Amino acid sequence: MNPVCLTVIWLALPPSQCDSWAMVAELEWLVDQPSLSNPVMVVALEGLFDAADAATTAVRLMKESANGVEPLARIDPEGFFNFQDRRPEVRLDDEGKRVIDWPTTEVAGVERYGAKHPLVVVDGVEPHLRWRTFADYLVEVATECRAGLVVTLGAMVGLAPHTRPLGVVGSSTNAELARMFGLGRPTYEGPTGLVGALHDALDQAGIPVISLRVSVPHYVPGPPNPEATRSLLKRFELITGIITDHDELDEAAAAWRERVDTAVAGDDDLKNYVAQLERQIDEADDLLPTGDDLATQFEAFLRDPWK
Repeated sequence: MNPVCLTVIWLALPPSQCDSWAMVAELEWLVDQPSLSNPVMVVALEGLFDAADAATTAVRLMKESANGVEPLARIDPEGFFNFQDRRPEVRLDDEGKRVIDWPTTEVAGVERYGAKHPLVVVDGVEPHLRWRTFADYLVEVATECRAGLVVTLGAMVGLAPHTRPLGVVGSSTNAELARMFGLGRPTYEGPTGLVGALHDALDQAGIPVISLRVSVPHYVPGPPNPEATRSLLKRFELITGIITDHDELDEAAAAWRERVDTAVAGDDDLKNYVAQLERQIDEADDLLPTGDDLATQFEAFLRDPWK
């Protein structure tokens, strides 16, 4: 059928049928206009770069402990997922009705006690398809909310001993951000994920972005890992000055470490391997600016990010 015939058939359809053919907006705004003042946007997505669910747990804790949460937008999953690989889940709600939970990406405005800057929290699942389009939607969210900075949180398995605070690598392609906050510049080359596509889209849009990635011990990669989540929250707080209540995870992190200690103690080879990792970490330098220095530089950077 040629395009002319298609046009004739479309125009001949009754209005009700034309409406049913209309494409549902994939990025659905739940407010007329975001009213946040110079927010920081933080993004975490379940998937390959969220080992032990450390990053998504971190952003969910930010929302749970906030004094105000406002749903702003969501991205419909229909065009981004293969539901045979990521199946929706059926549950019964409080009234006994069946509900299907789809892997929707949620965007919320979060106000935290004492914070100079609100948060725009993006919480979802790394999509299977159309990464460039998905990344463009997140750029639109950052633009519409006038976010002065975007921070992506991630977690990857690595050569980290569970007996030491889990290290967080911070990097930015923005030379000014890297210098001000003591961050590295990305040097990785190879296959990437949605977060890599998002960083590229944000760079092209001129929106500053930082990546924070915690290293999860590869010999205990499963969730939960409160130590990894705590490390991410602590580094995020150090850079932004936004209180994350990471110390509330101290008890859970200590219990996690104790359980792993018990498992390692029963395996001599693993015990020797952990001791080797400890020596490598103890000999490494991880020099960061002080919290006061970072807070001053952060405020200076965000004073007029859209000038």
